[in-house]
Amino acid sequence: MSLIYFDSNVCIGKRGPKDSREIWKSEDILEALDHAGIAGALVYTGWARDYAPVYGNERLYEELKNNPRFYGCYVIAPGYTGSFLKPDEFIADLKAKGAVAAKMFPATHCFSPTETVMGEYYAELEKAGIPLLIDKAQIQWPDIDSILSNHPKLNVLIQGASWSEFHNVAAYMKKYKNLYTDLSQMQANFAVEIIAKEFGADRVCMGSGLPLMCPGAARAFIDYGRLSDEEKQLMAGGNLARLCGVELPKQVEVKNEEIAKQASEGKPLDVFVFDSHTHFIEDGGNNGGGFAMVKGDLPNMQKLSDEMGVDEYAVAPWLGIWTDCEAGNEIAEDMAKRDSRVYPYILINPTYGTDVEKEAIKYHIEKKFPAMKMFYSRSYVRYNDPIFEPWLKIANDNHLFALMDSGGYPTYLADMEDLAKKYPNISFFLDHAGRNFACAESYAVLAKKYPNVYLQLTFTSVPEGLIEYLCREGLADKTLYGTDAPMRDPRPQLGWVAFANISTEDKKKILGGNMRAIADRCFKK
Repeated sequence: MSLIYFDSNVCIGKRGPKDSREIWKSEDILEALDHAGIAGALVYTGWARDYAPVYGNERLYEELKNNPRFYGCYVIAPGYTGSFLKPDEFIADLKAKGAVAAKMFPATHCFSPTETVMGEYYAELEKAGIPLLIDKAQIQWPDIDSILSNHPKLNVLIQGASWSEFHNVAAYMKKYKNLYTDLSQMQANFAVEIIAKEFGADRVCMGSGLPLMCPGAARAFIDYGRLSDEEKQLMAGGNLARLCGVELPKQVEVKNEEIAKQASEGKPLDVFVFDSHTHFIEDGGNNGGGFAMVKGDLPNMQKLSDEMGVDEYAVAPWLGIWTDCEAGNEIAEDMAKRDSRVYPYILINPTYGTDVEKEAIKYHIEKKFPAMKMFYSRSYVRYNDPIFEPWLKIANDNHLFALMDSGGYPTYLADMEDLAKKYPNISFFLDHAGRNFACAESYAVLAKKYPNVYLQLTFTSVPEGLIEYLCREGLADKTLYGTDAPMRDPRPQLGWVAFANISTEDKKKILGGNMRAIADRCFKK
C-alpha cells in the first residue's frame, strides 16, 4: 500500500537564532518533503513563534497563497492587553488566514496556559472544532491535564513529547480521548504498536519536526510498523486530515533513490546494514534506567532487525552501561553465544574496584570480543585516565573499536584527540555526532584529522540536511549508522539515513560498509 503522508509539525520562515546550515525557505522545506515522499504539511511560521503571532500569521497567509501543499497552522496567544485578538475575534481571523489548526507557545510568549489566561480561547477552538497543537517543551503536564479536563471536546495534539516521557504520554492518552501525539520525538521502543493497541491507531498524527528533524525518521516508524494498512494510513495522514476537517493531500512519489523507496514500502533493506550502537536488555526486560523499553530483549530485537533488514549489531546491554558493568558483560556474552550477529561491547567501571586489565584480558584476549564502550556520565572517570591504560593498550594491540559517549563530559573532544593520537589502531566512535550541526562540525574536525576517528550518528533529533553536510565534507567513509535501541526505537533512526538526499553508495557506506571494514580489522595485526 502506498501511504499518503500529511506532516503535522513543520515550521517555515525565519525563526530567530539558527545554524546557517538549517533550512527555512518554503522551497527548501518542500524539497525535503519530496525526498521523504510527504504529500503535504501543516505549517506555522518562525515569525509567529519567535517574533509575534499577529505578524507571523500574516506571513503565513502569504505563504499559503503560493504553496498548495501547505496547510495553515495559526499561532495564538492571550489578547487582553491588545497584543493579540480577543477570544471572540480570533476564530474569524484564523479562518480568514486559511488556517485549519491553532498552535500556542506559552513559554516563548510569556503567558501561563491556565484556564484563567487561556480558557476563553480554548472554548472558542472547542466550539469551532479546530484542533490545538502544543509543543511539549512549552507546557507542563498539569496544565495539559487542565485543558483536557475543562474542554473535553477540544482535540489537543501534543508535539515533541520525548520517548523518555512515554509513561506520561500513555497515562494521559488513556484518560483523555481528546489527546493525540505526533512522532517527532516520541521514539520509545514499539511506541506505535503500543499506542495502536492500547488507545487506537486514530490517536497518532505523523509529525516530523522539520526543519530541525529529518522527515524520513517519523515516516519510517510508520512504514515499518506492525500495523494494518488502514492503521498506517490513519497515522500517516488520515487522523490529521480528520482533525483539521480537510481532504488528504494528493499523493506524491518519493523523489529519492532505491534504498529510500524500499524503506517507504516498509521492506527489509537489501543492502548490508550494521547497527553500530545498541543496548538490548535482559530477556523479558521492558525497562531500563526508568525508561520504557518494551520488548527490548534480544529475541524481540532480532525480529525487528530482520523486518528492517539489519544484518549485524554491536550491543552494550543497558544494564552494563547504566548500573552494573560486570553483569552487563555477562549478558553481552550470552547474547553473542545465542546470536552470531551480536558484536558485544565490553564495559569496565573502575569505581567499583574492578581490575581493569584482568577484565579486558578476559573478554578481549580470551573471548575475542572486539568492542569496548566508555560511558563518562555513569562513572565520572575521564577516558584518558591512567586507570584505563591497560584496557586501551590491549584494544590498540588488537585493532579493536570503541564507542565513546560524550554525555556530560566537559573535556570530551580534547581527551578524544589525546586518545586518537596515543592509540592509532583503535577505531574510536564519537558518539551522537548527529545531534546538531555544531556538534557534527566540531567532531568532523577530529574525523578529518585522524584516520581512526569516526562519527556515530544516533540521537533523537538529527536535523534535516546534517547527513548531507557530512557527506559534502568528505566524511561518508567516516560516518556510522546506529540506533541506541531499545532506548529509542531503531526504525526512526534507520529513516534518517534511508531518506537522506545522498547517493546510494554513500548510504551503503553509512548503513554498514564502514562498520564492516572496522570489524574486519579487529584481531588482525
